[in-house]
Amino acid sequence: MIKGYIRLSGVLDHMDRIGDDGKPCPFQMKFVKADRTRGTGGDILEIINGRKMVNKDKDGEPVFDFRPKSHPSEPGLKKDPRHWVNATRNILLENGEIRKVHIRLIIEFNNQKVCY
Repeated sequence: MIKGYIRLSGVLDHMDRIGDDGKPCPFQMKFVKADRTRGTGGDILEIINGRKMVNKDKDGEPVFDFRPKSHPSEPGLKKDPRHWVNATRNILLENGEIRKVHIRLIIEFNNQKVCY
């Protein structure tokens, strides 16, 4: 691999890593915004110290449980987000906001350009 570049598979592997505190490892990334339904996008956003988020509990607090669910109708999961089908991930920002990111629109990860 060329120095300064990272493959998308490496990005996804890094997002799935769990730190010593039991939470996903933080990362930096830049991605392009896009919204097909509204026909908007094209802006480049940067996330600093983002973490992959799986779900929220009934109080609205983030849950970092990476164990697979038996089915989407389990308590606490309102709707199956179908991340695998839609190629998206939920990212928890430092301010507590959740941002849905399409993985194929990630252009930089931990200061390395993403190649496909």
